[in-house]
Amino acid sequence: MLRQILFVLVALLPTAAAHVEAPLAMRITNLPVTPAHMPAVKVWVKNTAKSPYQGKLTLELPDGWKLSPTSQDLSLQPSETTCLSFTVHDGATREDNHYTVTAVATAAGREICHTQEIVCASAPYFKPTIDGRRDDWKDAIPATFVTDGKKTTISTLWNRRQFSLLIAVEEDELIPQREAHPFDAVQIAISPQDTKTSTDAKGEATRFEFLLVSGGAGQGGKCYLLCQPSNTLADLQTERDLNSLEQENPKLAVWREGNTTYYEWGVSFRSLAGIRPSEGREFFLSILVHDPDGAGLRDWGQAAGLWPCQRNRLAWSNWPGAHWPETPPTDNKVEWGMCSSKY
Repeated sequence: MLRQILFVLVALLPTAAAHVEAPLAMRITNLPVTPAHMPAVKVWVKNTAKSPYQGKLTLELPDGWKLSPTSQDLSLQPSETTCLSFTVHDGATREDNHYTVTAVATAAGREICHTQEIVCASAPYFKPTIDGRRDDWKDAIPATFVTDGKKTTISTLWNRRQFSLLIAVEEDELIPQREAHPFDAVQIAISPQDTKTSTDAKGEATRFEFLLVSGGAGQGGKCYLLCQPSNTLADLQTERDLNSLEQENPKLAVWREGNTTYYEWGVSFRSLAGIRPSEGREFFLSILVHDPDGAGLRDWGQAAGLWPCQRNRLAWSNWPGAHWPETPPTDNKVEWGMCSSKY
């Protein structure tokens, strides 16, 4: 009997240890320029424990990549969050634009590891013609994420006057805009790098937000300006009349190729106060894809590794036709950059 009791206790030990939560939450940001252009890899770290954390942080990168510095001291009070930056040397660009990086925090002989697949999230310099063709986009840097088995690919370009996006949404069917029923759409939030989203409904928005929809076969697309920085967050949660928010003569093309819907869109930098077009500029670009009959809500912020505590319903405007899940989407502050070229 004693042997049986000891056996049970020993068998339970690994299970109990597996439920011990790590005292740190970590997130690795996407690259603002291609690996060959010496980007900074930033790691956000939050101390989730009730005691201070003292240790070191190192990164494990793809083979051949080098970092400066090779490690950094990590000192956090309870609930404190910090961001550590490392510069990449000898990085090599991958055609699929996916890079596996592991952050390792070490303290008192204990390692806490966080592995994340990141991308180069950057817009090369070029001005495409918004005409419903993909010929102009061969020099962009596509960033792809998968939701419920369906791909969404974001490509961006910039020049002195215009910021351009091509969003490819893999879906079985495109549901155009319709009254009193959910429909497919792409919701885009753009904001300056130094802005934050309030958790108080009385606060003001810090973003520009647009909605791109299809008008159906042969009817092109429509663009709605859902939000400007002067708007109050509480007002953005009401279902306003979209007709009053429609942009006149937008640079927008929406079309289908096989099982993929393409949204090609250009917006003037004059319409994006606070975001200056220049090489090396960093800002926030976040995207929600509404696919009510398929993968549901596709959240680029979630794919980019934003923490569960960064979910914020006030970060996105409500609109008639939107179908929101019970869990709110992540914040609209996902890092993006502008570069000279992907080469």
